[in-house]
Amino acid sequence: MAVAGMALNSGSRMWTPFKELHVLVDAAIFRKQPDAAHDLELALRKHKPSFISLLQNPAKNRIHKETIQKATTEGIMIMGQQGTQTLTQQFIDEALIISDLFSLNEYAAVELLMAGENQLSHFPGLTRGLVAVLLYYDGRRSLVNCLRTLIQAREGRTWTLGLSDDLVGMITRFTDQVMEEGLTNKILELVKGMDLTRELDKLQEDRALGNAKHRKQVTDLFKEIKLSLAECLFCWVCQSPLGKMETLQLIAFLKNDQSVNPDGTLDNISLAVLMTLLYSIDVAVVEQEDSEDIMQKYPIFVDQTYVPAVHKEITLGQQWANLGVKALVEFAWALTLRTMSQQATGPDLNEYCEDDEYVMDSAIQEHVFTFVKDTVVASSVFHQEEFYIRKLHTLITDFIIQMPLKVKELRNRGDEAARIILAHAQEGLPPPTHLRTDFEELMKLIAGLYQKDPLKLELALEYWCPPEAGQNGSSFATVYHYRPPQRQVSLFKFVRLAGDLLPPSLYVPYINMLMGLANGPQCAHHCFNLLKFNGGHASSVSWDHFFLSLNQYYASLRQELPLSSESSHIPRYASRGITPQELYGLIAVLKLTRQVAEQDDSARIALCENQQWLPVVILFGVMSCSVPPALKAELLLTLAAFAKSPEIAASLWQSLESSQILPTHSQSVQGSGGIQVELDEVEARNEEFPMTRAFLDFLSVLTDIPVPAALGAGYRAPGFDPYLDFLRDSVFLKFNTRAYKNPEEKWQVSKGTLEVLYKLLRDHEILGEHFIDQHVEVQGGGTALANNPPGHNLLIHMLNDGGMLKMILYIIDEATKMLDRYVPFPGKEYLERTVLLCLKMIEVTLERQDQFINMLRDSGSSVMVAPMEKLLMGINPRSGKADHVVNIVKFVTYKNAVPEHALSAVKILCSVCQSLVVQPELVGMLTENENTSEDLLCGFVECLETDDVEVADVEEDEDEELTGAQIRNATRQNILKLILYTLDQPSPSVAHFLLGFELRKPVGKTNLQDPGVMGSPRTCLHSILTILDKGVGTRTGPLCLSEAPLLAELAYHTIYSLCANKDTSSPTMRYLRTTQDFLYRHVQHVPFRKAEFDSGPSSETTLLNQQSWLLKSVAIELRLTALNKQRSHTQRLMNLLLEDTLVSQQQGGMRPDGTFDPEYSYLEADRTGLSTTQFGQRQLASGGQTRRKVLQILDVIDFTQAYPAPMQFEFFDHLVIEQVISSCEQKNERGVVLCNVKMLYRILMNELNALQGSTAAGQRPLVAQEIESVLAYVVKRNSIRELLHGKRQAFQAWRHVVEVTLTACPVELLTGEARQNVLFELLQDLLLKMSDTDATPELTSPVAAVILTLMANLRQCFIMDQSELAQLQHTSQYVSLLDSSGVAAANQNVVFGQQAGSRTLFASSLQVVLKGLIEHVLRSSGGQQRVRANMYGALLYYLQIAVKPKPLPTLETVKNRSVGSALTMKESELEKLMRENLMTILGYGENFMEVVCRDACDGHDIGRMLSLAVLDAILAIDKHQVWLSYMVSKGYIQHLIDSLLHDDDKLQGMLNPSPEPLKALYIYESKMGLLTRLAETPSGAHRLLQCGIMGRLAECAFFDLRPESGRFHAAGFEETETFIPNIMIRYRQLLFPALRLCLAAMTSLGIENREVANQVLRFTVAHADIFNSILRDRHAVLSRPALEELSLTTAVIGRAASEGEPESDFAQGDTSYIEFRGHLSRIQHQLIALLPKYCMSESLKNQLKDVDAHITEDGRDIKAEINIAVLEIASNVVAYCRAVISKAGMSAQYCRIMFGPSLIEATSRDMHSFDDLQSMVVNSSRPPNLGIVVYQLKQCSNHFMTVFDSHKQHLRKLNTLGELSNEELKELSGGTSTEKMSSQQRQQLAKKRLVQILGYIAQELKLYFYIIENCLFILWRHLEYYLIHCVAADQGQSLFQMHAKKQALRRLQDGPSMNSFHKTELSDDDLSLNVTGVSKDDLDRLRSDAPVYINESVLKKLQEMEECYGKSHSRYGFTEGLVRRIKRLIKLHT
Repeated sequence: MAVAGMALNSGSRMWTPFKELHVLVDAAIFRKQPDAAHDLELALRKHKPSFISLLQNPAKNRIHKETIQKATTEGIMIMGQQGTQTLTQQFIDEALIISDLFSLNEYAAVELLMAGENQLSHFPGLTRGLVAVLLYYDGRRSLVNCLRTLIQAREGRTWTLGLSDDLVGMITRFTDQVMEEGLTNKILELVKGMDLTRELDKLQEDRALGNAKHRKQVTDLFKEIKLSLAECLFCWVCQSPLGKMETLQLIAFLKNDQSVNPDGTLDNISLAVLMTLLYSIDVAVVEQEDSEDIMQKYPIFVDQTYVPAVHKEITLGQQWANLGVKALVEFAWALTLRTMSQQATGPDLNEYCEDDEYVMDSAIQEHVFTFVKDTVVASSVFHQEEFYIRKLHTLITDFIIQMPLKVKELRNRGDEAARIILAHAQEGLPPPTHLRTDFEELMKLIAGLYQKDPLKLELALEYWCPPEAGQNGSSFATVYHYRPPQRQVSLFKFVRLAGDLLPPSLYVPYINMLMGLANGPQCAHHCFNLLKFNGGHASSVSWDHFFLSLNQYYASLRQELPLSSESSHIPRYASRGITPQELYGLIAVLKLTRQVAEQDDSARIALCENQQWLPVVILFGVMSCSVPPALKAELLLTLAAFAKSPEIAASLWQSLESSQILPTHSQSVQGSGGIQVELDEVEARNEEFPMTRAFLDFLSVLTDIPVPAALGAGYRAPGFDPYLDFLRDSVFLKFNTRAYKNPEEKWQVSKGTLEVLYKLLRDHEILGEHFIDQHVEVQGGGTALANNPPGHNLLIHMLNDGGMLKMILYIIDEATKMLDRYVPFPGKEYLERTVLLCLKMIEVTLERQDQFINMLRDSGSSVMVAPMEKLLMGINPRSGKADHVVNIVKFVTYKNAVPEHALSAVKILCSVCQSLVVQPELVGMLTENENTSEDLLCGFVECLETDDVEVADVEEDEDEELTGAQIRNATRQNILKLILYTLDQPSPSVAHFLLGFELRKPVGKTNLQDPGVMGSPRTCLHSILTILDKGVGTRTGPLCLSEAPLLAELAYHTIYSLCANKDTSSPTMRYLRTTQDFLYRHVQHVPFRKAEFDSGPSSETTLLNQQSWLLKSVAIELRLTALNKQRSHTQRLMNLLLEDTLVSQQQGGMRPDGTFDPEYSYLEADRTGLSTTQFGQRQLASGGQTRRKVLQILDVIDFTQAYPAPMQFEFFDHLVIEQVISSCEQKNERGVVLCNVKMLYRILMNELNALQGSTAAGQRPLVAQEIESVLAYVVKRNSIRELLHGKRQAFQAWRHVVEVTLTACPVELLTGEARQNVLFELLQDLLLKMSDTDATPELTSPVAAVILTLMANLRQCFIMDQSELAQLQHTSQYVSLLDSSGVAAANQNVVFGQQAGSRTLFASSLQVVLKGLIEHVLRSSGGQQRVRANMYGALLYYLQIAVKPKPLPTLETVKNRSVGSALTMKESELEKLMRENLMTILGYGENFMEVVCRDACDGHDIGRMLSLAVLDAILAIDKHQVWLSYMVSKGYIQHLIDSLLHDDDKLQGMLNPSPEPLKALYIYESKMGLLTRLAETPSGAHRLLQCGIMGRLAECAFFDLRPESGRFHAAGFEETETFIPNIMIRYRQLLFPALRLCLAAMTSLGIENREVANQVLRFTVAHADIFNSILRDRHAVLSRPALEELSLTTAVIGRAASEGEPESDFAQGDTSYIEFRGHLSRIQHQLIALLPKYCMSESLKNQLKDVDAHITEDGRDIKAEINIAVLEIASNVVAYCRAVISKAGMSAQYCRIMFGPSLIEATSRDMHSFDDLQSMVVNSSRPPNLGIVVYQLKQCSNHFMTVFDSHKQHLRKLNTLGELSNEELKELSGGTSTEKMSSQQRQQLAKKRLVQILGYIAQELKLYFYIIENCLFILWRHLEYYLIHCVAADQGQSLFQMHAKKQALRRLQDGPSMNSFHKTELSDDDLSLNVTGVSKDDLDRLRSDAPVYINESVLKKLQEMEECYGKSHSRYGFTEGLVRRIKRLIKLHT
């Protein structure tokens, strides 16, 4: 080993490589993972030297030692680290100690110590040196176990592991090469040199042993290594024969081996080597058909020196250290020689084969049978090893078959010895000591070999032959139709003949042999038949003889009963009745009877029903006699065997009560005697308790059926109480205070007691009647309190701090102390079972206590109980601390030894955590002691990190029947359930403790680290991540999905819960993201699919649930990273989800070099850096199908579901069964309603048992069969419900990811065409799934909501592009998404493999989407209103895509012609899309119309609103008005209009202070929106008027409920947003739609249609008070809603009043017309009176300045909108005045004069001196002066130029955006809220704000110019009248009439001739009022003032405005013409 450049491996060459190799071997051979085979071959080549030099450490090296010693200063190289790393002197000293301790190379020692330091988090409480010791042994163990596994996988003769031929061939070749290097000798030398005591002493000397647990771990590792070495040889020889040298080496080893256990049995290693030798000399292969070919492979046949050498070594070699081993080897060799002698062997072997008798005699002489029975079979591991048992079975059966003469000889010797013994006994002499008892020992060996059969091999069946068909009574006679093999016949003959003429000394051994051979149902039945048939031959071995003898003993002993009860306690074992020999015989017979009864149901019933034998009566009878306790114990055990049949057990209860074995009442014959006296007086004195234990077993079997309710009725209160009191008080509570000769019997007694108590408690059903005292009559008169069920009494005792609970807690405490010693002790297995039952008692109590306590309280009982969790928080008297819970949880740390205890402890902890009272104290208790806390955490971690594969679903109620793997898996699952339950509890919780969060400060401040970093322990979070990460990054994906699917589901659920919890989310997601990259790596493997090699139970439901939790976590990650601006993390995940990937990831991939490799995964492709386009789209040379991962995930969710066929019943009623099933339904932890199958089974079985009568008896099998079908149906229905829930959750998780990706992630990560591609594909896939006719509505319902979201996003994409067009009019880089030119930005890649810019692609995609939406609406009609509402919403979003973008009202819009052409092009594309949309919609005909219209009129409120909106959108594009015609013809329009009045009451309710839900208001708005849309077209407006829309609005009373505006005067109050809008806002929501409808109708029908104006006037007058109130305008401050209200009102009234002719609707002289005119006149006066207030005076200007500049959330500028609203009101008023004036006549002399001739107002700088003008105008008949108009004209012209200059400045900023300073950008983009933005983002916001400002300015300019034009017109008309036509009042009215000019004046613009409303309305007197008071002085003053105030500067400014703004309008020249005429008037007439 070179020194220079040598880098050390921190993982240790002595541990990590071997550990990894072990994992790989396990994966390839036991887990059969296909990927592992190739890796295994490479690893074996790499590790071949390690196998050849097995367990040989690298040699020590002086140079290495010197290098290490200098490492304190010079440092040393470490792999994976830059530079050198210095080591501390302490570290070096420890490394050198390890080097010396294990004779290990110094470098290897340093590596080992470094590995120990790295693994410290796995071993809390240990130092790195102690961990290094464990790693050293663990590495050696891993290597040896790998070798053993490889040898097991060899091709061979004994077994096969089901591996592929290639793998088996490779392993066989490799192991052959290793064997050729002398593996056998190396293993034997290693085994010989491994001495545990010497090893421990050496470790102890160097302080390399830690606490008891560490010592136990080292000991176990050392023993396992030694045993695995021996098993390597055993596995080899089982598969392949050994050669001569290897066999001789085995013999040599065994000769010198004398290793035995303290009990005299062979230790495991010696036993393994012995079995290896026995298999190596086995020649059973000669009995096979193709033996000749196989024999050529066996050295014993091929090698001529093999037999002589082995024979010599066995028979003539050196002395054996253990003669018994020699005897067994000789025994096997003799049989081998006998087998070979029967074959055609050569002459050289004949001489050795002839020695078979001699060798066998030698073996028998050395007591081979005794040795095998006492030393081999008695070994604790023998019956756990199948091939050990088979080998001995083969040896014994071969001996019986192949050497029958020798067997006969042994029998003859046995008979002779029996006669000698009998003769000596008759003479009273002891038997001789030299007598041979070999036949007896043979029978004992057979009994011992077959007595235990834990592996259920039933090898003893070979000893039995079926009875011949001619024999009567044979139930098996017709079963067997074949001739049994000769081997079986010979063995049965041996069994039968061995029982003939049995001498007394062989009787018991023969009975015991039968008992051993009867171990199994079939064997027991054969034995029963044998003993039954023997009865006819007067045999002593028959049932007749057995029970006749027992009857005789009973008759004899019954006469010797004591005469008085006082002497009943005296034990009388009458020697005259039963001798010791007879006692042994009776016990043997009873054991045989018990064995047969236990194993064979039919034999058990036949024995009990036989009237000659009457076994139950006889057994109870002998029990009542004075016989030894041992016999009584066997009698009780035999009765217990009979009680296994329920029908027999029921009678045994009564027999037990009648026999009074346990006295239960005062009339008992034995008084106070019985088992109670036996226990207290006899067994306690003898310190042995066989009878008590047997009685406990008897009760345990009896309680398998319910205790008879009438037990003991008549003599006492019926019930189980006397037995329960005996069990609890006499046995359980006192067992700890009694002395025991055999220490383990103490725990046997406690176990037996708790078995019964636990069963009674577990099976107890809590009922209300148990809490009510009931009295019953007893014999002799009187009553007694009836006994409650035993479970009820046990619950009371368990929920009280009494003796029973204290004893249970004492046992738990004692068990933890004893288990903490980690040393074996007598009765350990019984103690473990005892404490398990204690834990289960607590567990069941915790499960039942809530129901019990609730019923107890409801009943009013006086019984006092306390919750179990509070009792567990009590003080432990042994420790003085409240540590009961800690003691229980400690069992988690013993999970390797007692896994079932760990499961129960976790369940208890989970139940305790559910108590809100106890939970806060739990963490403190668990963490009080630091060492204990570390051990507990380590225990939970170890429980989670077991590698067991889930083989079946774990049933919680059947823990006793679970395998070890199932128990460990259940423990893991329950730990995660515990974490999930406690995670949401207040911190600190148990989950926080287990997951490693901070407990002493806020959980959110935890900084999670990897194990060992900064002292961080290994927590359950690390374990969960380890479990989930196995296999991630490989082709197969996470292994846990297939190996532990339920655990994986819970683990992913835990991760999601941690991410979703507000406290743990931040630290968890930070750790997962930065340290683990967890989510990204796991999402690479979605969608989860079942692996090809997976044979586990991972169902579709589980896979979907696993995927759901992962995707939900991903959605949270996307949301948080986007929120926290972690752009790179967001982009990685989005790329992964949206990129195109291979659909079938299991099919390998294409390497970058173009070669296809099935092992090459797409994960590796990511690492190699394939050239990718945006979102990682790979250019695959193979042309394989690619698909976005997000779509692949959707593909695995099948929306179809097959349901089971309805049940067909013959006996049950279908409805009743469904009701019963419904009554058994419960919600599971996932929230799925499932039927409790066990509860249903119990109910149905009760019905079955209740059947009475002979007819019913015959139907029972048929009813039972029907019950099975019901249960099967329910199980299937449960699974379907779980699958449906899984699919819903999977889709919900997918939806979370999609919606978060599209709505929460930065838009710039997915923009433009790429985003639209994604949306189109998602929409098309979803619509395709919904269109499946087999799709389940339950699954497709949520899809509609997703489609709604996707459509909203799709519409937003188009709107963004359209808004960009409108905002970027000064640029020319815009390309239409619907443009067919195919032009794309040159610097952008092709996105998602689609061609950019294809109009055909997008248009066709849009049409597909539209068709899918419409078809689903049609399919969902008549139901699923939520689905239809979502679909209407999606359809609405779709239709809005084709809406033309509104160009922003900037002045540049009309000036920039190039952009205008772009707009024209865009609109043409949208018009095409709109036309296609309409064609598609119309293609569905009236069906679709009917559905939408029906939903608009009826249905769910939201659905109605959305369907109304859809109608609105469709009518907007329906140019041919097909839909309008349909709606009119079908009456839908009329219905909608009539419904306004119908909803009047509801709408009035909307104006209450506390309204009902506002749905009526929103529906009203939707209706009015649709009606307004109709009113926007002339035909639609005509239809509405025909249907009486205005009349209905006039009749609606809710308009008259306008609230008082005084309480809403506060500035900004009305803008305040609340969940329920205030009353004024609600009122305006009702009013505004009506006003807009009026405006739309009047606009669409034009001024020619007087009817619409008249109807609007009637609507106005009908609610005159309201409009008067609005026009009165008493708001002290400017409020946007109020101004908007006033603006709409003035617009409606102004137009209607100026255009309408209402007198035509009234009859001549109608008084109502006068009233109508009065209302209208008042409204008009109010309207005109607004003019002074809304003149652009200085005070109004100041008010506008005082308005706060506020931008709403939706981007609206409140100040700008208020300004525009004020201008709109002013424009409406002047427009009204202009309309009235212009329609009064074409001539100035007949026009309506609305303003006085005074210009005084124009002289003022402000209107503040005229604040009372409004009230003056309203309250006086005098008109306002013309000065107001002039003032308004001047002010507006001034403001116009100011605003126009502002427009130019902002436009300049927009065009030079890049040149703006940071301060200007910051001001425009929103101030301080944008400080963290980039300059580019800030420019985008500034640009958006500038465009918005320009829009507002453009509207202001337009309104200013409109006001100026109207004011100019009004001024011209009035000046013309006053200066030319007006006659002063003081000159007389007639003069005016006479000299009025008749000529017509030239008009500026022509209009249709119409009668003026005012002209026809007002008489001449009214007209004269207009000019009343106009004197000559007024006219003169006007002539003098006009040139002053209307001077050249004012008119020039107006002309400049015309030049700069007016030229862009259609009224070009209007202002100029008016100015010219005004100039002429002033010049000529002033």
